[in-house]
Amino acid sequence: MENIMARPFNFRMPREVIFEAGCSALAAEKAAALGAKRPVFITGRSMAKSAALAALLDSAKSAGMTPSHWGEVEPEPPAELLYRAAADIRALGGDCLIALGGGSSMDFAKMAAVLAKYPDMDIAAMVGSERVPARGLPTLMIPTTAGSGSEVSAVAVFSFPEEKTKKGVASGNIVADAALVDPLLTLGLPAHITAAAGMDALVHAVESYLSLGTNPLTRDLALAAIEKIVPNLAACVREPGNVGARTAQAYGSLTAGMAFAMSGTAGVHAMAYPLGGEFHIPHGEANTAMLRWVMEYNLEGCPEKFVPIAKAMKINTTGMSAGEAASASLEAMIALGAECGVKTRLRDFNIPRGACQRMAAAAMKETRLINNNPRKLTEEAVREIYERAW
Repeated sequence: MENIMARPFNFRMPREVIFEAGCSALAAEKAAALGAKRPVFITGRSMAKSAALAALLDSAKSAGMTPSHWGEVEPEPPAELLYRAAADIRALGGDCLIALGGGSSMDFAKMAAVLAKYPDMDIAAMVGSERVPARGLPTLMIPTTAGSGSEVSAVAVFSFPEEKTKKGVASGNIVADAALVDPLLTLGLPAHITAAAGMDALVHAVESYLSLGTNPLTRDLALAAIEKIVPNLAACVREPGNVGARTAQAYGSLTAGMAFAMSGTAGVHAMAYPLGGEFHIPHGEANTAMLRWVMEYNLEGCPEKFVPIAKAMKINTTGMSAGEAASASLEAMIALGAECGVKTRLRDFNIPRGACQRMAAAAMKETRLINNNPRKLTEEAVREIYERAW
């Protein structure tokens, strides 16, 4: 039996997380509990036109608040955009940020909250682990996709176009104050967004289970996430109005987010960052593209770690060696991605083969992730993985 105390852990989550159909309607109430009188809703451009946002703005007004909206979050948001958002939030008199959207909007709100309160802080100086010196404005997260887990994580990721890469800020000071996970908000999402977000959640679960930073709680959460995601994601893609499948997927995304919030992610994410930073591949698609190839590499170094993953995927491992069970789990991941229609080759994103070397150099700079991989990654190994993925 495992000695649980051999791997102590620090569990940092929002002070309140509600998982319930329709709970997004509580946004005004929860913002008021955080002291908000002038909340600013943070969204991307498409969500800015949504009925969901309109309803939440009306609800905040009915509660006696003076809400406003900042709706210019870009996919894979450039870090520099945060400064403009922070200045606008100050001009609006915002005293709380409510993110409504996917991972980009939630990540953006977490850091915009810090810069709105402390305009002299430098984003680049906060990249890495625990470099955010203080909490910003109160934040409330309302995810509209089931994938990023950003509503409960201590991480926010941004692109740095001049360096052609993405970088992450990881700090307890950017964990949201509250999160409202409403599976109904994911109904009707386009198939390609559903697939990419769902596979992103699977990557979070698998990497948080395998990573060197894992602990007993993250492993339990990761396996719970896998058990929900694997049998339900394809149904979400095929049937955008399937409430049962959408609810299970949202639960899987949430628990995967809770897992990687503690254990961190690893090689898949490190190698996905250059795809987003240089070639603007959306985060979920980039992670999905690298999943197979990084896991093939990891499998050779630690097949026994994949056995519980195979069992969580409901693979009958009776009579299998660790290597056989690991291979079966990887094949099941690949099959799920294929069923959902995701891309798994770099050439399918029009990434030139000649980019593999410079992407490898960029990925190796993500030391927080590279060093968390269960099998040691060198720049040459990373380049070879990119080559196989091409």
